[in-house]
Amino acid sequence: MEIFNAMRTQQPPSSTQGVGNTHQSVSQTHKTSMQTTKEQVNETEQKADTEKLKKQLQEITDKLNKEMNPLKTSIRFGFDDSVEELYISVIDTSSNQEIRKIPSEEAMRLAAKMRELVGMIFDKKG
Repeated sequence: MEIFNAMRTQQPPSSTQGVGNTHQSVSQTHKTSMQTTKEQVNETEQKADTEKLKKQLQEITDKLNKEMNPLKTSIRFGFDDSVEELYISVIDTSSNQEIRKIPSEEAMRLAAKMRELVGMIFDKKG
């Protein structure tokens, strides 16, 4: 009896275990590729949403400026793509010169640089 027990413990693993491991690795590879595909789809959707939002903001600023024209005000609205923010300009109507911009040009440049630095520090690809 002991001989039979010793033979059982020394038998090589059955071929079905190898198939099971192969199935698991294929399944894992499939899951990984599905996750990558989902991430790409989400990124594409976010870009499309961002572009749609930018277009809507530009339309809103145009509408606001058209509404302000009949009032002969010295306020104009704008949208800066580099910072992705709205701004307000106070204009001297007699000379058509910009008196003040809110937020200031310096603040907008600073915000753009900050976004660039954050992008470099927290790079999604790295």
